[in-house]
Amino acid sequence: PKADDRMTLLLCTAGEQPGFLLVYLNAAQNSLNLLAVPGELTVPFNGETASLAHCYGAAGPARCRQALLEVLGLPEDMLYLALSPAVLEKTASRYGPVRVGFSGALTADELAETGLSAAVQSISAKEAHALLSGWDAEGTLPPARRAAARAAVWEAFFRQDLALLPATLPDALRASSAALLTDFAAQDYTLLGTVLEFLANNSALPHAEALPGAWDAKAGTYTVTDASRAAVQT
Repeated sequence: PKADDRMTLLLCTAGEQPGFLLVYLNAAQNSLNLLAVPGELTVPFNGETASLAHCYGAAGPARCRQALLEVLGLPEDMLYLALSPAVLEKTASRYGPVRVGFSGALTADELAETGLSAAVQSISAKEAHALLSGWDAEGTLPPARRAAARAAVWEAFFRQDLALLPATLPDALRASSAALLTDFAAQDYTLLGTVLEFLANNSALPHAEALPGAWDAKAGTYTVTDASRAAVQT
């Protein structure tokens, strides 16, 4: 691997309740790290502040990328990629359902509140999107806990399908490029495949967590803290 065999990506699942995931792929470090970002995160927007979800709804993923660069000190070469629920389902369907356990993301009480089992379960991309976006719409659980559940789903996806992704994921995204909101250039799809191949060949272990932050339930704001910045640096 070369030093530039790496990619930082803001992955957005679109819709009325968008989901956000920061993805860091580094072949030289054999790392595949994921940070799920709550949509309630406060970011700069039009000279004021707004939630990341509002920023997405008003201005799209490119503006969300810029806002996160400002508040989290992310790399300037970070790319963005937004998938509609239909494209997400089409892209992920070839890999089958994700086997995911939520016991590491949610407490026993939270599992009971959401009606989930502590056991590993199979869930399709469509079902996962509906579940997570539904929680966001209803405010089920605090933002960090919802983000932890989103992180668990994505970690399970990359963990079980990593061997298949290098040869198939870049082509699947290219095939849907007309329906994507992204700043990917042709070479970025190639880079994605190259880095994923290094990671798969070296049995990289995906690691995912929720972005830490300060949640003010009364104000409905989730703000960046030193722990947030430390998680991003890690």
